[in-house]
Order: sequence, then structure tokens, then C-alpha cells
Amino acid sequence: MPLDERDRQFLQRIDRLRLYVLIMAGAILLVFLLMPKEELQLATSIIGIALCGIFWLTQRLMGYISALDLELLRIMDTVQRLLPEEERRKLLEKRS
Repeated sequence: MPLDERDRQFLQRIDRLRLYVLIMAGAILLVFLLMPKEELQLATSIIGIALCGIFWLTQRLMGYISALDLELLRIMDTVQRLLPEEERRKLLEKRS
């Protein structure tokens, strides 16, 4: 089944999220290496805000995954309803 535009956008968002996480991890490591101990509290606060951003992005990603799952379930239900009984049995045998 070919990917439509919505699926491609979903996959691009996953790639962007991975990039954001890697950039934040690198920034956190750099902050810990370069910050004096006195300023560690500020760095911890910034990391907390960054983690909130990651949580927000993850929640959006989970929303996209849920929407894709619902759409796939709807398609599978439609396909199963439209298939003749013989074809439906073959499909179920292949899934097992």
C-alpha cells in the first residue's frame, strides 16, 4: 500500500523529533561540561524546560500515532467486510 501525503508528513515529524532530541542531548552535555558549579541550578532549570518541550512533542507524536492507528483499523475493517468469505479465511490464515 503506497504512502499518502499524511503518512509522509507523519514520518517527517518523527525524523524531526529524533533530531530535536539529539540536539537537546548535545546541548545538555555541553552545558554540564562548561558550566561552573555555581550556575548548575540555572542549567538544571533550563534542562527542566527542555524536558517539558520534549514531553509536549512526544504527546503530539502519540496523537499522530493514535490517528494513524485508527485509520488503519478502519481500513482493515472495510477490507474484511468487502472480501468474500473464502478470501477472508485466506487472509486470516496468513496473519496467524
